[in-house]
Amino acid sequence: MNTIELLLYGQAAASVMMLIGWLVALRINNTSYVDVLWSYGVGILGLFYLVSLSDQCDPRRLALLQGLLAVWSIRLGTHLLRRCWGKPEDARYAYLREYMGERANLGFLLFFQVQAFWVVLFASPFLILARNQSELGLLDHLGVIVWITGFVGLTLADKQLSQFKQAPGRTRGEVCESGLWKYSRHPNYFFEWVLWMGYLLLGWNSAGGIWLLLLPVLLYIFLTKITGIPFVEARKLDASGDAYRSYLERTSAFFPWFPKSPDSTS
Repeated sequence: MNTIELLLYGQAAASVMMLIGWLVALRINNTSYVDVLWSYGVGILGLFYLVSLSDQCDPRRLALLQGLLAVWSIRLGTHLLRRCWGKPEDARYAYLREYMGERANLGFLLFFQVQAFWVVLFASPFLILARNQSELGLLDHLGVIVWITGFVGLTLADKQLSQFKQAPGRTRGEVCESGLWKYSRHPNYFFEWVLWMGYLLLGWNSAGGIWLLLLPVLLYIFLTKITGIPFVEARKLDASGDAYRSYLERTSAFFPWFPKSPDSTS
């Protein structure tokens, strides 16, 4: 199959998966699992693309890419599944449900299909990464180091936030400002971005590798403007009010940096 066919088959499969997910969400009245489907979906489709083009990729490179993608997808998908299993609908989606009112079911159908498109978009770089028959070199090793840095950072950020939420006596209005969260309001998103930068280095010498320069731009927009930061911060402002507003003023939104002193924000 050529690239267009692989993309179309991927979109069809992702759309069917999200349609089934939407039907289940209707039955249980909880759309939180869409994030789980997205995480596993990117992993499965990306692996399908790698296998489909295995004859165009160096065997060691192919095994490395498959391993990195599988570890990422399983960790993120399982983390999100544990976070929403048996819990009420995520506050982001509860807000959307309230905002859409009687049109919520149709609105979520469209939302799930948009997520299907995002599955294909974030799996598509592996169509480029797989087209490289050269042996692993210095740039690839640097890419692995960047990938590991991002993976460790986002895992640590998720763990620190989970520990904060599970602290005895914690109220919903409190704000996590410990560990990595002292230097970025969203260190998990930042290190996710770093992880994907590793793929840019791993695929630079692939046929069409220059297209991977779109990765940092698209992922940054995705995380900071579309599905990540805006929803999280709007909900947290409702829950924490002035405490979170002060945190917004003192702490970098995405790229980690030293927090401002209270005096400098007045």
